[in-house]
Amino acid sequence: MALDKSFIQNLPTNPLLGETKIIEEFRKILEESNKKSTRETYYDDFLDLFSLYQVYAAKHSLDILFPPLTNDKKINTGIIINFFETRQKEINEQLEDVLSLKTLAEKKSTFETILSQDITYNLTDKDLNTLYHKLDLIIDAVNENFDVKRSLKSRLINLLGILKRDLKPTMQNFDKFWALVGYTGILYGLYEDKVMKILDKIKDVLNFVWKIQAKAEGLPSTNPVITVIFKEIHNK
Repeated sequence: MALDKSFIQNLPTNPLLGETKIIEEFRKILEESNKKSTRETYYDDFLDLFSLYQVYAAKHSLDILFPPLTNDKKINTGIIINFFETRQKEINEQLEDVLSLKTLAEKKSTFETILSQDITYNLTDKDLNTLYHKLDLIIDAVNENFDVKRSLKSRLINLLGILKRDLKPTMQNFDKFWALVGYTGILYGLYEDKVMKILDKIKDVLNFVWKIQAKAEGLPSTNPVITVIFKEIHNK
């Protein structure tokens, strides 16, 4: 198996960069197979990456035409190699534009930080991918829950979409994330144990964000992680 869970979860949030990562992994395996002159033994690896590419494209609504495969492994190997080589040529120019814009954004962010002298929160690519993935898990949990009313689901998913959209390598604040605390209170107040899966995943995101903030603020590593606690209120 060419892929592991970590590779898939750490794909960049930008679809074009994600495609590039998949293509780079394919080229590594292709080069290895060429050195050993045993492409047949790498067929399952080629197929894994080709399959992942299709799932990734569907998830990000990418307009890519994937060629159909046959029952012949040798023919399929040629089809898959040709697809990856062609797709790499198609996205190279787009990738240059994205990287140029990313470099510009990073430079602007650096100067903005210097001028403002405010504390900012710097996220690594791994941080961004992890946080993006954790937000997706909340969305999945909300969509899978049939107890939460549609209007509340819509509001929460809309907020989660905004949080994903606004994620950047340098964040001025995480204020919008803390709106999730209010939703945990609403959800628990209305549905209690029926929404614990959603609440657990929200708390996971808040804990992750809090650790980034605590580190930037110079708080000790022993500082307790935030936990959302619900107390039963008795009417007098």
